[in-house]
Amino acid sequence: MTSRGIFGGIAACTLALCVSSQPMNAFDIDSVDVDRGFLDDAMILTMPEGVVLNGSGQAIVANSVNMPPDPKIIGVALDHVGVIAAKPVLTVEPENAELAAELGLDRMYLVYLDGDSDSVEASAYLMMQTAGALEAEPVRVGQALTREDPSGPNDPDFPMQYSLNNVGQNVQGVVGAQDADIDAVEAWALTSGAGQVVIAVLDAGVSYDHPDLLQKLEDGFNSTGSGDVDDASDPYNSHGTHVAGIAAANSNNGVGMTGVSWGSPIMPVKIANPLGFTSDVWMGDGLVWAADNGASVVVISFGLDSGSSFLQAAVQYAHAQGVVICASSGNTGQPGVKYPAFYSETIAVGATDSMDNIAPFSTTGPQVTLTAPGVNILSTWDDAASSPGYRYQSGTSAAAPVVAGVAALVLSADPTMSPDEVRDVLKNSAQDLGAPGFDVQYGYGRVNANRAVALVLGIRVCPADVNLSGNVDFSDFAAWLDAYNNDRIEADQNDSDTVEPSDFSAFIANYNEGCY
Repeated sequence: MTSRGIFGGIAACTLALCVSSQPMNAFDIDSVDVDRGFLDDAMILTMPEGVVLNGSGQAIVANSVNMPPDPKIIGVALDHVGVIAAKPVLTVEPENAELAAELGLDRMYLVYLDGDSDSVEASAYLMMQTAGALEAEPVRVGQALTREDPSGPNDPDFPMQYSLNNVGQNVQGVVGAQDADIDAVEAWALTSGAGQVVIAVLDAGVSYDHPDLLQKLEDGFNSTGSGDVDDASDPYNSHGTHVAGIAAANSNNGVGMTGVSWGSPIMPVKIANPLGFTSDVWMGDGLVWAADNGASVVVISFGLDSGSSFLQAAVQYAHAQGVVICASSGNTGQPGVKYPAFYSETIAVGATDSMDNIAPFSTTGPQVTLTAPGVNILSTWDDAASSPGYRYQSGTSAAAPVVAGVAALVLSADPTMSPDEVRDVLKNSAQDLGAPGFDVQYGYGRVNANRAVALVLGIRVCPADVNLSGNVDFSDFAAWLDAYNNDRIEADQNDSDTVEPSDFSAFIANYNEGCY
């Protein structure tokens, strides 16, 4: 291997100066890469404080109170693994520099390897053992978590959206169970989404031309290194357009269908190529950008088999910046929640069908937080093969934007809530399904928009939910008894506006009925 003159001398250097002329985060991902789970010609390095990499992959040592590793050793290791270019893994420097430094995001580099290098996993091991890299990992890759369903009619409307209002209608040949839905219509009586609560769709791009998304789209971002960084559309892949419509398509416009939080704007962030393949680099870069540019809720309907230090740091950054992150659990039908849904800062979403059964493809595991309808979900569609229209899709890809929409409704009711508070509201107001309480299939249950918003606003949608926990359980009996003994109005269960002995029998009836 030809020597490349790795060590360039001791000098002060900023991230802005240490960049490559190669397009930001540009690399190809194909089905072979996805099957492998990572790229074979790139990796992510986290360097110690005081060491930066310039665009040629040369180590430059900055002045630092901490003694960095010997730069000559770093140079030998970089040369041996075949580094030909390097750049900061984030396209745009984070707005919260202190938080980024704390998480190590300012010291993470995407490095490109030549074709003569050893296996990328061996190269990563060598960088950690000899060059002092704190982390050295392959670039993880994955794909959209959608399952193709037969295309539906091109002029669908709200009655086909059982996920929002299930009256037992026939959708794609399947008759649903009445009220196996998220009670969206009831929630809309309280809020339909606020203009300041922005939903970022991290996906393969969102159509700028679909009539149900017109005037909905905020300025976007393209983290894939292909084309203009401001161009977040893709005429060849409509996965993101489908996800965006589920979360927040226009309503009451006489066209097509409606989104869950139809008053919320959509921020398109392109993190995947036209084949629907993504990487931890593109995903994390887009996530940090969304967090810094006004996103309140993020939906990621993609999954990786493995996580990475960079992706985890990006998730932690967005969460600390106040962003609610909803991510698909996966479509394997087996244990093993995908990344980034695996991370505790996210809301991991599984899928149910029109009868509230767990979808057979929904990935299970202790990380699953909630489920939402994800089988035969109708939404916006626009690709090169057809004019803008609508299509049915199934997958946890379709379930995650349902939860993202409900999270946006919750924040519209109270925009001061933190991501953890929103998560708790969604958990406490969910419709418990499967085994009582938490289980690895349904998580805490199927999301319920009406209960969630009502819980935030202090409105009782479960008459026997005296303590306003979002569910009816034995603790409500003690709460009712205390209210009755102290003549408080919440003990009124028969709507007489007074507290009287007949409220006891009314409470028992309401308790047995549960929530509506």
